[in-house]
Amino acid sequence: MRTKILIATHGRFAEGIKDSLQMITGIYDDIEAICAYSRKDIDYRDLIESKVKEHDYTTSNLLVITDLVGGSVNNEFMKHIKDYPFYLVGGLNLGLLLELVMQKDDLDEESIRSCCSNGEKFIVFCNDCLENKYVESDF
Repeated sequence: MRTKILIATHGRFAEGIKDSLQMITGIYDDIEAICAYSRKDIDYRDLIESKVKEHDYTTSNLLVITDLVGGSVNNEFMKHIKDYPFYLVGGLNLGLLLELVMQKDDLDEESIRSCCSNGEKFIVFCNDCLENKYVESDF
């Protein structure tokens, strides 16, 4: 089943990473950025609730990716996770987002878990590369 992806972050990070993603993959209509707390005239609690409540789960999955596990944006989505059948991932980075987007028509719990596990490989203390603690095959 197809998957709609919501990238939800504090400030404008969601727009920036979506822009970077589009430079690499092209533009997708079913990827949306939510730049939480960037405007004072928007009630982000209501916006988040409406996004998960109004999604048509019969036609597509909903995957929400937030910037910070335990952060306010992630916590707002967590409030709805038992009431709506969406997937929620915290700890956004471009490598993880790329992998999820490349599989977005075949995403399920197992493939999302696999992408999250693979996403950890994109976080490396590069100084260790100079000391040969990592080899090219580790990436």
